[in-house]
Amino acid sequence: MKIKIILFILFIATITFSQEVLDRVVAVVDNEIILQSELEFQASLFASQRGIDPNSEGLKEQILKQMIDEKLVYAQAELDTIEVTEEEISQQIEYQINVFQQQYGSQAKIEEMYGMSIDQRKRELRDDVRKNLMVQRLREKNFAFL
Repeated sequence: MKIKIILFILFIATITFSQEVLDRVVAVVDNEIILQSELEFQASLFASQRGIDPNSEGLKEQILKQMIDEKLVYAQAELDTIEVTEEEISQQIEYQINVFQQQYGSQAKIEEMYGMSIDQRKRELRDDVRKNLMVQRLREKNFAFL
């Protein structure tokens, strides 16, 4: 009986310690986190759009800094209760999908690039687009008088 208990404990310990870390937090800004997977994706996207190596020296640091800056401005936009409409969000999503289609040639290539359908990509984009529009609106508000 003792052997079974010891084997069970060793089995559980092996499973627990052999689990691979799938993602990790690389930064926390206000109530928002930036995951390693998000940073990797943004760096890869940036590099592919510009035809450079995603492992270029300093690229991930530059992208992380931009992501942190955006989250800081977004936090301020929330404090200032900046609002955007659903219509504005939908228009921006459609614009982005059209840009992707021009860039990659077809919807099938977009789906292949992102590993999801266009409708899934649109749903995924919604929150990011809302945040980006809020950030843009705050910047316009703050720099309108310069």
